Amino acid sequence: MKSSEEKEQKRIEHMTRSERKHRAFADWLELVTEIMEIAVAVIVLAGFFVSVIPIIREMPDLLDSTNDYSFHVFLEHAFNLVIGIEFVRMLIKHTPGSALGVLLFAIARHMVLDSGSGLELLMSVAAIAGIFIIRKYLYVHSFESRADNTTFDWIRGEEWSGENHDEK
Repeated sequence: MKSSEEKEQKRIEHMTRSERKHRAFADWLELVTEIMEIAVAVIVLAGFFVSVIPIIREMPDLLDSTNDYSFHVFLEHAFNLVIGIEFVRMLIKHTPGSALGVLLFAIARHMVLDSGSGLELLMSVAAIAGIFIIRKYLYVHSFESRADNTTFDWIRGEEWSGENHDEK
């Protein structure tokens, strides 16, 4: 059986010149959009590091047990940082699981920090339950393929063959 690379090479050989130009342009656009996504992820990550400074500055205020507002502000900053981390992961990994993680943390932040009505709280609980139901019953694990080498295997010099890592 031929490998997928050989099949792709044979398909490219049979393409017309205009089809090859179109394919090259589409590949170039895909590369540009990937670079733009990485740039946004780097900017968000830089913002994350800058945002850690106020949290560290607020830590001594937490020792004052009479000030509930300090703890609320601290939690707000912490949740924002966690959502930012999940957002960066979503930009890098391109998986449904990472998108669900961002939604889960955003809804949890709303539940914990915003003093909404009972109906809003009930809707938030239903939304989180919906995310877990989607994850359990509607989630397609093949979407979580690790074809994008985002696990830093390249640093350790390990090649990713597309197989399950546990089988290696």
